[in-house]
Amino acid sequence: MKRQSIVNLLLIAVWVSASAQKNPVEQITKLITKEEVEAHLTFLAADEMRGRDTGSPELDIAANYLAAQFKMLGLKKAPGLDSYFQPVNFVNVHPATAGKLVIGDDTFQFKEHFIQFEGGNFEWSGEVVYAGYGSPEELAKANVKGKLVVTLAGKKDSEGNPTAIFYAAGDKFRDARNAGAAGLVEIFAVPQIPWPALVNYFASNVSMKVKSNDGGAVHLWLKDSDAAGIKKLKESTSLAGSLKVEGVREVVVGSKNVIGILEGTDPKLKEEYLVVSAHYDHVGVSKRGNQADSIFNGARDNAIGVVGMLVTAKYLSQFRPKRSVLFMALTGEEKGLLGSKYYSDNPVVPLNKTVFNFNCDGAGYNDVTIATVIGMERTTAETDLARACAAFGIKAAVDPVPEQNLFERSDNYNFAVKGVPAITFAPGIKAFDAELNKYYHQPADEVSSLDFDYLMKYYRAYVYANVLLAHNPQAPVWKAGDKFEAEAKKLYGR
Repeated sequence: MKRQSIVNLLLIAVWVSASAQKNPVEQITKLITKEEVEAHLTFLAADEMRGRDTGSPELDIAANYLAAQFKMLGLKKAPGLDSYFQPVNFVNVHPATAGKLVIGDDTFQFKEHFIQFEGGNFEWSGEVVYAGYGSPEELAKANVKGKLVVTLAGKKDSEGNPTAIFYAAGDKFRDARNAGAAGLVEIFAVPQIPWPALVNYFASNVSMKVKSNDGGAVHLWLKDSDAAGIKKLKESTSLAGSLKVEGVREVVVGSKNVIGILEGTDPKLKEEYLVVSAHYDHVGVSKRGNQADSIFNGARDNAIGVVGMLVTAKYLSQFRPKRSVLFMALTGEEKGLLGSKYYSDNPVVPLNKTVFNFNCDGAGYNDVTIATVIGMERTTAETDLARACAAFGIKAAVDPVPEQNLFERSDNYNFAVKGVPAITFAPGIKAFDAELNKYYHQPADEVSSLDFDYLMKYYRAYVYANVLLAHNPQAPVWKAGDKFEAEAKKLYGR
């Protein structure tokens, strides 16, 4: 072939590529098809996948499927990994069989008076201190290093809300551990949740966590009581005490995050990373009551999200963005956001180069006129997200049920606590009502029940939003005053 002909062909190819980029809505509409979306969903949420429980052979099959998709799309393996898998070791924790807590002159027994929320076998004696609600400021004032710290459950603004108390617990334990406390004891006073129900759940069931070699601290919940020792502790702020927990047993469970990278085209922006994530696990198989079906297929939660990630990877691999993009299918979300917790502590790309996490997850939908963007109003990505949704005939809506604490119940949260602006794109919800709960964590959540006319609008809007974010020269940031703004300033040095 003559040189001039080659040059002409190259010029035409460049022009076609540039022309296509100018009309991404049209290209997305053509490229993201119902047939492909339905095929992915049908595989991931099939009965044969048995609910994709973390640690199951079926979740490994899903991981292999996703890795094969990444390879076909030409995604690169992440730095430091020899495959598309980031190994994550979990442990199934079999609960304690016995324990005793002494505070001053009072003795509290395992199950009858306290349960272990986190930690292993433990033996300690020393100083017990009281620190109000256990805020970082209260912990610092109480000088908790090496001590067992007792606090009220939740935060000052929890107002007895069980959901808020549960989701505050992890952060509070992290803060206490970072302050050097030997352990955290929260006084649990929530009449809506009977103490026997807590004991039955936390002291009788196997739980899963990320395997850690840290050892150390323990986290307990103490039944609210009129014990003299607790009253005296609140008044004096310090008493002698001891704690023994025994019988905890851990069994290692292997799993993996699935990661692929698409390098950006802009010399400067390719050094920044947009993380497109979705968890690919669900809750497995469970026989409940008289239900004939025991397989929790997880079409909505979260095969929908995984397919959102895949179709975004498909589009961006053909129409390369300026900013680099890291695609990640996360394990263990249903076990407590474990895969994202592991990644945020062990990132394959430095977090200070990760400018945004756009997670795709949801409980289902009951409003097909919107996409619910959890945390949208908290970042400067809001304009791009509204534009993307409007282009495909739906509206970008903020979280309608803040009391459900959804922002902290998906994988975006583990990026946010590190300072990375991180939000979740979810199918449209107007309330946690009977229509939503018919499918949320139920065997009925199968592909045959999905509204594909709505899903195509939802998927195309998600892809377009990622296109806008990956090309926008200004990376999204937390809005002024957001609770994660200070952590972001530390992370990015600004």
